[in-house]
Amino acid sequence: MAKIMVVDDEAALARVVREILSGAGHTVYVENDGLTALTRMLEIQPDLVVSDVMMPGMGGASLLTAMRDNAYLEQVPVIVMSGLPEESVIDTCPRYSAFISKPFDLSVIVDTVDRVLRTAA
Repeated sequence: MAKIMVVDDEAALARVVREILSGAGHTVYVENDGLTALTRMLEIQPDLVVSDVMMPGMGGASLLTAMRDNAYLEQVPVIVMSGLPEESVIDTCPRYSAFISKPFDLSVIVDTVDRVLRTAA
């Protein structure tokens, strides 16, 4: 299955997402801030990133910009999660693959991950 990086400053939510995606057969890595996640992504070369938008330090928009500017990460699909409406993040988050509105049902994460991975394959 896929290597997935989950980036969210809400540790409890990140754990739940990791558990549900691990249960679906994926290898899941979790980081709680964008800068640490970016460094780790260069090491593990994830197949997919699931990232919150609003985080202290390097938030989701800056993380996506840095990924799109990096030759090793520019093609990695990203699912953006936010409590803000999609219209509020669409202009600041470059080239994301899917949007998930918080709060969400756990099945939405699995379905969205499966759909994005199928599309990226």
